[in-house]
Amino acid sequence: MEGDRSEAPARSKKAALNWVDYLVLAATILTFLAVVAFNNPHAARAQNGAALITSSELPEQVSHAPFDPGLIRARIKLANHRL
Repeated sequence: MEGDRSEAPARSKKAALNWVDYLVLAATILTFLAVVAFNNPHAARAQNGAALITSSELPEQVSHAPFDPGLIRARIKLANHRL
């Protein structure tokens, strides 16, 4: 009955992680911190708080085409190929 016993496979006494695993972990953590620092909106707002543009500083919106009913009719006829 010795063959019926299931024994756990022998594990080696080596460390679970080697130095390459630690380098990958460190690179991942540094990349994550760099992305968070670059995309932090609160830090950018604190540095550029005076750079906000108010509505009075925005340029005035002007229309380039005057409102002309004859021009609108001509555009409709041109679109319908009846000029």
